[in-house]
Amino acid sequence: MSAAQDAPSSVKRSLLSSFLPSYVFYSLALYLVFGLALGIENLLYFLTLEHFLRSILWILPAYVANASPVVVGKVLLSRNRKLHPMDFEKHFIDGRSIFGKNKTFEGFVFGFAAGSSTALLLHLLGLHNATEGGLLALGALFGDLAGAFIKRRMGLEPGDPAWILDQVDFLIGSLITRMVFLGLPPPGFVFIILMVTPLIHMFTNILAYLLRLKNVPW
Repeated sequence: MSAAQDAPSSVKRSLLSSFLPSYVFYSLALYLVFGLALGIENLLYFLTLEHFLRSILWILPAYVANASPVVVGKVLLSRNRKLHPMDFEKHFIDGRSIFGKNKTFEGFVFGFAAGSSTALLLHLLGLHNATEGGLLALGALFGDLAGAFIKRRMGLEPGDPAWILDQVDFLIGSLITRMVFLGLPPPGFVFIILMVTPLIHMFTNILAYLLRLKNVPW
């Protein structure tokens, strides 16, 4: 069986054996925490299509910023352009890479530009605030760097899965950055995006894998 033919079965094994059990536990923890903080009735109030769409629209600049570096990396490498790792290929005190070779200045800059442009477009359409969207995009990139740093400390190489961390590190970075500069984000939005982002992230990464933009489906 060729590598191309085996790709769907590889994705299926990854989902069933690792990601889905992790996501179920993660979801139950979210329901417990937010249920205690907001109350079950208030929590159920946010579980509507309208709140879902508004939440996704609100976090969209972060999504775009997080996804863009993979694309620009593939484009530059296909043109034999050298990428410049953000850790300058240096090692931390534990002897492991700081971030890894996949976190590059080119990806960071392009990711921020793409996320900020998305925020500006939504602002012009009256659907977002450009400053807030730019902060969400910037926070997503720093959150992704923090996730890479944690994975290297765990002894995981670039491309190795760290379920849930891989799916929400950029999101946590966005929420923290927004909180630092603009205060607490709407709790309903936070609950919804924390709940659905791992599924959306996994779906888009599987798609990128099948399109050969990524070497692994996570």
